[in-house]
Amino acid sequence: MQHFRKIAIGEAAENAVTVGIEQNADGKVHAAVWWPAKGDVDGDEVDYDSVKEAFEAAEAARALHGFAEVVVTLQDDVLWRDEWGTIDPATLTDDEAFELARATEAMRDA
Repeated sequence: MQHFRKIAIGEAAENAVTVGIEQNADGKVHAAVWWPAKGDVDGDEVDYDSVKEAFEAAEAARALHGFAEVVVTLQDDVLWRDEWGTIDPATLTDDEAFELARATEAMRDA
């Protein structure tokens, strides 16, 4: 089973291919896959009617272009389906953990 990290809408994922899942006005769930420019790889975005196909394309792009992971952004959490895999609990990056610790220490010193 695949495991994915969820990011906020609009959050940049510099070393990842992103799968964005949303529901249109007709109630149909669809997805887009995108990645940033990296080295000699151009950034790109492609829309898919099938979320399953979007995940397959995202994994292929990740492997082809050498990105570290596939991440997910959701219009609404209720759109997620277990058949696509699991979303790992939110974790902090090393930089985020450092900034949190720094801010905590600064508050203690105040």
